[in-house]
Amino acid sequence: MTAGSRSASIAAFVVACSVIALRAQKPPAPTLAELLDRTAAYVKEYEAKFSAIVSEEHYRQTEDRSRGITMEKHLKSDMLVINAGAGGWMGFRDVYEVDGRPVRDHEQRLMKLFVDGASDTMAHARQIAEESARYNLGTVKRNINVPTMALAYARAENQPRSTFRLDGTAKIEGLQTVVLTFTETARPTVIRSGDADAVATGRFWIEPDGRIVRTQIKLAPSRLVATITVTYGTASKLDLRVPVEMSETYKSPGETINGSASYSNFRRFNVDVTTAIKK
Repeated sequence: MTAGSRSASIAAFVVACSVIALRAQKPPAPTLAELLDRTAAYVKEYEAKFSAIVSEEHYRQTEDRSRGITMEKHLKSDMLVINAGAGGWMGFRDVYEVDGRPVRDHEQRLMKLFVDGASDTMAHARQIAEESARYNLGTVKRNINVPTMALAYARAENQPRSTFRLDGTAKIEGLQTVVLTFTETARPTVIRSGDADAVATGRFWIEPDGRIVRTQIKLAPSRLVATITVTYGTASKLDLRVPVEMSETYKSPGETINGSASYSNFRRFNVDVTTAIKK
């Protein structure tokens, strides 16, 4: 064997060893069953940690009508998200600024609601929600724009209510994810439109270990088509991922509503709101 051929053999051997090392470092892609199990475990742990979290929401809405009228609104709110167990996720959006103008003193209304509230806590909470909803643009009445809403479909107890399939991979925020799509099949549906079912379809972008990076949910009750996408990131004060961006679109005959929200200043709500909600 000549010196040249020996060098070529050594080079080929080094390349082969490098390929083997890379393959050894990269874990095999999870099967559908494995990914569903890992995701369910992650959501269970996440719901225990991300319960009663308050953030500051900056929310931009636009409304486009078929006859050419376009409107825009900017809202700032305190956003309280609660995991109510079997009752699902609940969001309380307390608007304190509209288009740069304060609509109330920026006091801790949510804190007072649960600290001072008694048996009528939920009535007061609904009052805040209804008051805040009146600032929404458009004719579509909506309360599903809670950033964590889509996680309900990945719960272990809810997974049998939908069909799931793997749909390739994608890099999201620099993270390699597996795309998992779902179609809700059980009735009644998780989300209702009045007294009618609102069948959900959507997708999750999930790391192979089950951690969720992005969610998307689509609903088409009656003549409305709604799409809500949420991206998760990190929060300096919390040791877990949090929803940092939400985009939404509502399309109905003659009207399209778009919304984009960003979330910051996450902090724990140091009141036992779960007990108050259950009562």
